[in-house]
Amino acid sequence: MNLNVFFPENLMIQSIENNEHIILICLKSESKFNHCPLCGMKSHQVHSTYLRKPLDASILNKPVQLRIQAKKFFCLNPNCKRQIFTERFTGFLNAYRRLTIRLEEVFLQLSLSMSAEALSRFLFKLGYKRSGDALLDLLRRIDSTEKDIKNQSLTHIGVDDFSFRRGVDFGTVICDLETHRPVEILASRSTQAFKEWLEKHPSVELVTRDRATTYTKAIHLTNPNIIQVADKWHFLKNLLTVVKETISSRFPKGWFIMPESSITKKTDPATDITITNVNSISSHESLSEKEQAKWALILEIQKVYQQVGSIRQTARQLKLSRTTVAKYIQLSEPPKQIRKPRVNQFVPYLNQITQWCQEGKTARWIHEQLIHQGFKGGASSTRRKVQEIKANLPVKTSEKATEKISKKSSKLLKATKFQLTSFIWRKPTSLTQPELNLLNELFQAHADLSELYTAIQVFRDLVTMGQVFKLSQWLERYATHEIKLLREFCLRMKRDEQSISNALVYPYTNAICEGNVNRIKMIKRQMYGRASFELLRIKVLYS
Repeated sequence: MNLNVFFPENLMIQSIENNEHIILICLKSESKFNHCPLCGMKSHQVHSTYLRKPLDASILNKPVQLRIQAKKFFCLNPNCKRQIFTERFTGFLNAYRRLTIRLEEVFLQLSLSMSAEALSRFLFKLGYKRSGDALLDLLRRIDSTEKDIKNQSLTHIGVDDFSFRRGVDFGTVICDLETHRPVEILASRSTQAFKEWLEKHPSVELVTRDRATTYTKAIHLTNPNIIQVADKWHFLKNLLTVVKETISSRFPKGWFIMPESSITKKTDPATDITITNVNSISSHESLSEKEQAKWALILEIQKVYQQVGSIRQTARQLKLSRTTVAKYIQLSEPPKQIRKPRVNQFVPYLNQITQWCQEGKTARWIHEQLIHQGFKGGASSTRRKVQEIKANLPVKTSEKATEKISKKSSKLLKATKFQLTSFIWRKPTSLTQPELNLLNELFQAHADLSELYTAIQVFRDLVTMGQVFKLSQWLERYATHEIKLLREFCLRMKRDEQSISNALVYPYTNAICEGNVNRIKMIKRQMYGRASFELLRIKVLYS
């Protein structure tokens, strides 16, 4: 096969040398003329020749070095500032470069996909000695013109924020909804930064965004005629949060069937908060001293809140955070922390250990048998487990075990709070008959949750089917609902009703921006958080 087909027509192969670590290809220029790069005049007069040694793409995993005997020409234009110029190999090798264009493109794509130092180590194993700084220079070179981005006529964009450092520094990513590509990232998420960018792109007609007010203000200040589309996922997530918090406040430990209790409750219709009588502290005999003290504090917070009617004033008076006050005024019974059990390394051997304990084997003997079976725990943990099993053998503690079982049977767990949230949120067609029966039983005991369920299903249907005309009716109907969280959700939706209506009409969402935010996180991890914003911008826009 003639290898000359892989090189320009004016370069002819003179020799090929296959060494142990590299392939050397000698080429000679046969150009009769060339054009001055400064004035463009054609010249046939050769001044001299010189040698260029660029690297080329590898052959059979061996690096290739070219030795090109190139020419220098006299510029025949007397008015040109350059008297002598070197021969150009357009499309194959740029001036002053030590890499051919095809190899440079390979290095560039790899540099966009991984860190420069990691790529430098990888290329060294392939026989190319390129430092991390040289690869970074290659990246910065592609951002010098930005023609592909600056000259675009953007009409439909999405905007979202991302964090440089979580909770501290934030930036903005802007994506083209037509090409699904990021077109710019800003070093700030401020209103002024996005406003300045919009002023440079007057062709923008539609913007998708989340429900934060930062970008809304910038759009109104720049061009109020721009169509704003709220992201469906965000306001559906906000509604799901309403369900979660309502169920958590009503059933903090799950939905139990409880025996009749002496706890007396009263409801204040002005605040829609269920308050337990202070005298009920003594009825919670199962609580520890710390839990009783915490419950007393919760009752005190609820009492002060009833008097002042403001979370902020309650927090100032009791010297607590507003978040703590807002959480505790919703509770109707003492909170109890349910710890998740650790992964038990004895689970595969539990039946065998129990049998050995019944046979009277010692902890040391049991541990030796477990080691033979592949157990990796220590002798002390085996000893504690054996003591625990022997203490709970039915022969020795039958009365205590019977008492524990009777106490547990007095409470029947119907469903956890997570299950209740799932049942209320999901479509009826996705529920089984037992789950539907459980929902009906729940609604008979809590009529307001039945109304919440209806509100959820109606809202999901109008979003799915794009029924804009029903949105205002839904907001008006539930803006005065007895569940406080649902009322507040409707009030927030009314402030941004136009963009939410647009979300039901237009097919655009902010999913493109959300996906690119995840991509930015991945790129940041590759850069170990130590690179500059300019380099991050290049990798995000061009990779």
